[in-house]
Amino acid sequence: MIFSKDHSVLIALALIILSSGLFMIWSSSQESAIMDELAHIPAGYGYVKYLDYRLNPEHPPMLKALSALPLVFLDNVKFPENHKSWVEDINGQWEAGAEFLYKSGNDADLLIFYARIFPIILTLLTTILIFMWGREIMGGLWALLPAFFFALSPNVLAHGHYVTTDIAATFGLVLASYFFIKALGSKSSVKSLTAGVAFGIAELMKFSMVLLVPYFLILGLIFTVSRSISR
Repeated sequence: MIFSKDHSVLIALALIILSSGLFMIWSSSQESAIMDELAHIPAGYGYVKYLDYRLNPEHPPMLKALSALPLVFLDNVKFPENHKSWVEDINGQWEAGAEFLYKSGNDADLLIFYARIFPIILTLLTTILIFMWGREIMGGLWALLPAFFFALSPNVLAHGHYVTTDIAATFGLVLASYFFIKALGSKSSVKSLTAGVAFGIAELMKFSMVLLVPYFLILGLIFTVSRSISR
């Protein structure tokens, strides 16, 4: 046999990821900015370019900052740093977004497309995490099923390329849950540290990820009780 079963599974996973990525890239190239992106894209650019958190402080910075990274390397990007939405207004995110994308002489389509690169990457990383977790539970072949349903879900394809906190929160939830469960009952300091870092990443994605605290407390309680009973 040229390919083993494991190779076939990885090839299938690669095809799933490639299909999902191409669908999102194509959608991204065809769509204008949605309402949230009008605030998130200039906010992220302000974080990365000016190290200034004045725009869109109601959401954590990570997704917006990651999305803005490619924009910093583009030539001749003009930011409305002298406009009142940046200089005078308190969180003038919507007006700053309109100025940045549509009124400053920038190529809005180019900025929006490049800003969506990292959300797409996070979506694909979430697919990989789902596959990894599923493979540990039920083997590689069956793990393709949840990876397929997530990666090619119409809801994920519709929202996975937007510069919003939704897909970022999904990634953070899966990442933190995966490493927290691996650390449960383990005496490994590395696993505990990894779980802590994953939890921190999740909290930087969306403020609602604070709900992971009671969720993990409940999981920890269930684990402790079940282990006591099994003894």
